[in-house]
Amino acid sequence: MKKIIVMIITVLSSTTIAMANVYVDGLLMINNTGDAKSQSGFGLKIATSIRDDINIFFRQTYSSTTEDPNTINETEYMQIQGFLGGEYVFFIQQFPVAITLSAAAGMSRTEVNPKDDFSGIKDLGENGIGYGLWVGTQWLLTQRVTPFIEIGYSKSMYTTDFKNASIGGLQFLAGIRFTVWGKSKSLSNDYE
Repeated sequence: MKKIIVMIITVLSSTTIAMANVYVDGLLMINNTGDAKSQSGFGLKIATSIRDDINIFFRQTYSSTTEDPNTINETEYMQIQGFLGGEYVFFIQQFPVAITLSAAAGMSRTEVNPKDDFSGIKDLGENGIGYGLWVGTQWLLTQRVTPFIEIGYSKSMYTTDFKNASIGGLQFLAGIRFTVWGKSKSLSNDYE
């Protein structure tokens, strides 16, 4: 039964991808993770369109920060997120600009690593689940290159090391979307 389901999903997704746009986003981020401090990082997002205005995506991000560097209390904070989600893209007809709304959920890992054992903080690290909501803008620079910015909220939930911690907050993302298959909205359509 599993093989049949996998085969059906493979056939349906391959035909959808053959007719769809495929995007790869490279991004930089500022990630406010609450008790795990504000962090900076980077990420990669792979998306495919299922309609002209709806995309599904997988986003992997990594962020970290070091508090009290080069001191006895030096502590490194790190978060990795892998989210699967959907994105709605609203194209503004008269301009090469789009507004995006996206939501995603998936796995999250947060770590707190002190440099020295006697700093009073122990090594903490846990895998959990998380979700996020974002709103953003895209500028259709060319049919293959689209710079974007997004702002949103992300929350991670854990059951042991970070059970009582608040791991979540605002995220600011900026990057460039590359259309690797298909094309963005034609530059000669609908602009006045």
